[in-house]
Amino acid sequence: MRTRTRTRTPTPTPTTAPTPTPRAGTVAAVTCAVLLTATATACLPEPAGAGAGPSPSAAAPDPFAGRDPAAVLRAAYEETERAATRTAVVSRRLGEREITAQLTFEGDGGCWGEVRVERSGTGEILVDDAKVSLRGDAGFLQDQFRNQPVKSPDTADGWIDMKPGDPAVSHLVALCADGSPARTFPAERTGLRREPDTRLNGRPVAVLVSKGPGGVEITDHVSLDGRPYLVRHAETGPEGRNVTYGSLP
Repeated sequence: MRTRTRTRTPTPTPTTAPTPTPRAGTVAAVTCAVLLTATATACLPEPAGAGAGPSPSAAAPDPFAGRDPAAVLRAAYEETERAATRTAVVSRRLGEREITAQLTFEGDGGCWGEVRVERSGTGEILVDDAKVSLRGDAGFLQDQFRNQPVKSPDTADGWIDMKPGDPAVSHLVALCADGSPARTFPAERTGLRREPDTRLNGRPVAVLVSKGPGGVEITDHVSLDGRPYLVRHAETGPEGRNVTYGSLP
């Protein structure tokens, strides 16, 4: 039996008795008299800038300043690919299918997680070099096998095993490939440029825009905090895809 652990991974304000308000003409005199009792300098003018904290608008140093955008992008892809384990949300159109998957990746090419096919159903996949295992609700399985009879489970807990080369699971294998930075890095990019930085899921990121083969628009978001890993990769086109990575371990 195949098993798997799925990863989805006022304090009350003290009150005081009201203080009688002195007459307007005596407020300043009384205040300074009291303060001068405690310190001889209390009523002297405060030096310029005293007590000023760091400017809230002070920007953090740019870790990519002066670096070639292509080198930054390549380093981000390689850093993400090196991670022993990574998670990602993959959204993609494959033919008439619109798929969103929450996947975990380990090693080269293997992945597992939940897959939702719009207007069909939800299932789970486990993909490695030897086989593709899947299970799910009736809508997911019907979409999976289309005009073929739904294959009977191969395990007691409902997993169906198929060969990676079977055309019926090619879209599931493609989801795993989408999550591999080495495979999604287009060999031919043009017009690579850095756009204004932004924040993505609360993290500061550099925005790198380019065109891939066939004029596909590509936008990559690279972390500006710590290691320069890939936070999101998005492509336009008939089979546009969007891969958003979780923080690296």
